[in-house]
Amino acid sequence: MYKRLLISQSTIFSVLSFLICLSCTVAFSADTVPGKEKSNIYQISKIQANLDSNTLTLDILGGSEPAYTVSERFSPFRVVLDIADAAFDPSINPQSALFPANAFVSLQTSTLSDQAPPISRFEFTIADTHDYKVSRNGNNIKIQVMPAIASSAPKVLTPLAGSVPALTDILVKTSPSATTVTFVSSAPLVKYTSDKLAGNAGKKPQMFIDIENVNISELVREKKVGTSVDKIRVAPQGTGARIIFDSAKPDLFDYTISDETGALTVTIQENPTLPGAMTTSPKPSAENDKTLDSLISETENMLAQDGKAPAVSGKPVKAKSAIEDTFAFAGYNKERISVDFYKIDLHNVFRLFRQVTNLNIIVDESVTGALTLALSDVPWDFALDIILNLADLKKEERFNTIVIYPKKKEFIWPDRMEDNLTVEADTEIVEQDALVIEQSANLSPEVLAAQELLRKAQLADESENYEEAADLYEQANKLWPTNAKISNRLATLYLVNLGVNAKAVHYAKESLKQEPTNTRAALYAAVASANMQRNQDAVEYFTQSISGTPPMKEALISYATFCENSGRNDQAITLLDKYNAAYGETVDTMISKARIFDKMGNADKATQQYKAIIASGFPLAPDLKKFIYGRLAAKGF
Repeated sequence: MYKRLLISQSTIFSVLSFLICLSCTVAFSADTVPGKEKSNIYQISKIQANLDSNTLTLDILGGSEPAYTVSERFSPFRVVLDIADAAFDPSINPQSALFPANAFVSLQTSTLSDQAPPISRFEFTIADTHDYKVSRNGNNIKIQVMPAIASSAPKVLTPLAGSVPALTDILVKTSPSATTVTFVSSAPLVKYTSDKLAGNAGKKPQMFIDIENVNISELVREKKVGTSVDKIRVAPQGTGARIIFDSAKPDLFDYTISDETGALTVTIQENPTLPGAMTTSPKPSAENDKTLDSLISETENMLAQDGKAPAVSGKPVKAKSAIEDTFAFAGYNKERISVDFYKIDLHNVFRLFRQVTNLNIIVDESVTGALTLALSDVPWDFALDIILNLADLKKEERFNTIVIYPKKKEFIWPDRMEDNLTVEADTEIVEQDALVIEQSANLSPEVLAAQELLRKAQLADESENYEEAADLYEQANKLWPTNAKISNRLATLYLVNLGVNAKAVHYAKESLKQEPTNTRAALYAAVASANMQRNQDAVEYFTQSISGTPPMKEALISYATFCENSGRNDQAITLLDKYNAAYGETVDTMISKARIFDKMGNADKATQQYKAIIASGFPLAPDLKKFIYGRLAAKGF
């Protein structure tokens, strides 16, 4: 029934910092540094109201771009607009009636002066007969309250031919006996599965629905309910979405799911003694359902590099938004960054890309010139291609190295490197082609045949034909079972590229049989086991993955993420401390610790950690800085 403003909380990466933000509710705050004078006051010059019949339009006119959030409350239904650092023109009395009295909407204004920055709150109480919309036009905010479209069932729009169905709204109706949640979509939703997760000491139980091939760009990402369901969260998953129902109680609520009306409807029984109360799931869950999406999002890109330094942010999830779909369709799927260069020397530009990508970057000495460029939230490989095109340069990439040189110049890789077959960035899995006759004579026919299969597999691998590559690697593995690097590569392919967790575990175990100290294989087995909810196995493999001296960076981070997601918060803090002791603190580890302390309810330590991030001197992306100040404001600082 209620229209919502979608508040995007996508992570924006800067060139010099990355942000891991798992299940955080982003609060806003002033983008200022403590001790400095505020420069981002939102000066409200005028508030215009237009009440036409049963429709209200309220325009808030400001002198700069506003920082604001929109949230919903229930019983009665209210829409809360919070504006940070707002100052009213002397001609405006926010405590007075800002629009004529009517029967469908009322307004209460207040100032939260105890927060930093102070918040000006507009709380609209809206009748069930009406919907609302909040939008921004330049420096102005428009609030519209209009009659809801009368219908006995949620309206399902007819999609354009060939278009992806879109979820557009979440409707919640409550009564003493039941809570009904209806998902409004542009077409009937028929491809979905559901399942539930038991709670533990640190986490309430959950029910979730996975919907295939659906667009959620118009959908609010979190909705507070406040009944047996605490809140509903929406997250992208592949080309679809996962909808998570968080229980408000230690026991999971009873529920039923229906799609008979053309809209997906979940009914939660508020009184378990009512006749017919039961928990059902109309469609079976997928066997390889991913229950640790956040873990994979942080580790899969690192695993895909297979030996390179970890990519903190992970591979972007497709279908997050139309723009991300466009990038993915064009082949750009690397970490997303924001860059702002003004007349910067090209060699310094490429040095910054070296820090972002953790790849070796070699720039020809004849490359000269400067560049002015501003890009926001784009894959780094897209940004690099833009720069190369502007500077009339080209690149050659092989293994973990990018060579950049003028388009008119020719570059040839060294023969030895070209002839070697490399699967991991720092190892080889076959001998050089230029084997002397004596060496060839000492190899068995099986190994020689395996080498030929590996060459073909590598070509398929580089062409991203992963199924063919996996088949060829498997054939080679049967002929050469003692080569742990083959099974290692198979574990990577099945975990990252093909999503077959059972096979990933199998080949990781095969690697460990040959090399019991192979901590990377143990990490593959740990992540795949976690995906299959075999948490005990995952703990054992994670423990093995951090047994090196020093432990692998990516193993420590992944294990900490796993512990956080499974409610082992104390253990997650210990692992992050081990990471900091071995490699030094980063923005990512500091924000992870602060987030975990928040979850544990340890406000003092969380506040101390957020303050430490501000004082660390690390470059902070604007959204991260606002998030941190917002958390401090919420704690009274």
